[in-house]
Amino acid sequence: MIRSSIVDNYDVSQSIHSNALVSVIIPCFNYGRFLPDSVASVQEQTHTNWECVIINDGSTDDTTGVAERLAGEDARIKVIHQENHGPSSARNRGLDVALGQYIQFLDADDIIAPGKIELQLNLLAGARTPGLAYSDYRYCDRDNPAVTVSRDRLEPPRFKTSRPVLDLASRWETEFSMPIHSFLFDARFFKELGIRFDESLGNHEDWDCWMRIFVLDPVIFHVPEPLTIYRIHSDSICANTPRMLEGFCTALEKQIALNEEDPELKEALMSKYRYVKRLYKGVIRSRRLEIFRTNIHLWADRNLPLPIQRIIYSLFQFVIGNHHKPVKEKE
Repeated sequence: MIRSSIVDNYDVSQSIHSNALVSVIIPCFNYGRFLPDSVASVQEQTHTNWECVIINDGSTDDTTGVAERLAGEDARIKVIHQENHGPSSARNRGLDVALGQYIQFLDADDIIAPGKIELQLNLLAGARTPGLAYSDYRYCDRDNPAVTVSRDRLEPPRFKTSRPVLDLASRWETEFSMPIHSFLFDARFFKELGIRFDESLGNHEDWDCWMRIFVLDPVIFHVPEPLTIYRIHSDSICANTPRMLEGFCTALEKQIALNEEDPELKEALMSKYRYVKRLYKGVIRSRRLEIFRTNIHLWADRNLPLPIQRIIYSLFQFVIGNHHKPVKEKE
C-alpha cells in the first residue's frame, strides 16, 4: 500500500511559484458582524488570483446586506443565497460552483494570515499527484483577532504514524486537531473524486471529509507557522460536549463501515469509537447526577431543617463520590 508523503520542513526556495486560481469557500449563518474580517483576510493574501464564494445559509441577521456590499466592492467575490441547511450543505454548494484549481475553506468568523495561500499553493504546485497542505493555528479573542487566547490542551498538529489517516482515526481531538481553514486542498479531490461533506452528520462532518481524503494516501505538506486564526465563542457548538461526542460516534460508525477491508484502519477506528462512547456515557451520567443533585438541594432547602439537609447531602456525596458543600444557613 502506498503511504502518504509528509513534508514537514518546507523550503520556500525549493517551492514552485504558482498563479493558479484558488477558490475560497465561506459558509455564513448569522455571522454578518464577523464576515468583513474573514473576507478582508482573503483580500490581504499575497496570492491575488482567487475567487471568494460566500454562501449565505439562510441568515436572519445582516449577512445578506454585508455579503452583497462586499461583492459589490470586489468582483472576485460571489454571493449565493440559500435556505438554512447547515454548514455541510453550504460548503458543498460552494464546491459545486468553485472554479479554482485549489480549495480553501474558511468559516465566516475565522481568519487566515496574509501569506497562507501563497506558501501552501507554491508547495502543492510541485506535487505530481493531488495533495494537501496544512498549517499550524492559534486561537484568538472573539472581539479582537490580534489577541491570542491560550486554550488548547492538544499537541501541535503533527502526524506521527506511517499512515496519517491512522492519526486522524486514533488521535483526533484527544491528541491533536486542526481547524478547517488550516488546509489548502487540490480541487481534484472534490471535482474528480466527488468528495463532499456529509450533510446527514450533525457535527464532525469535517473530520469525516478529511478521512475520505486521507485514506487515499495523498502527498501532504506542512507549514509549521500559525497561518490559521480560529475565533473563540462561548456559545460555539464545540462547547456542547454531549452533542459533539454523540456526533463523533455517528461519524466513527460511518467510517468503520467504509473501511471494513482495511483491518489496521478499522481497528484504529473501533478503538477510538469505544473510547468516545465511554466518554459520552460518562458526560451524560455526570450531567444527570448534577441535575439530580441540584433538584435534591432545592427540595431539601425548601422542605427540611438544616441538620437533616446536611445528613442527606453527606449520604448523596458518599454515593456519587463527589464532595459538594452543603447549602449555607439562611440569614
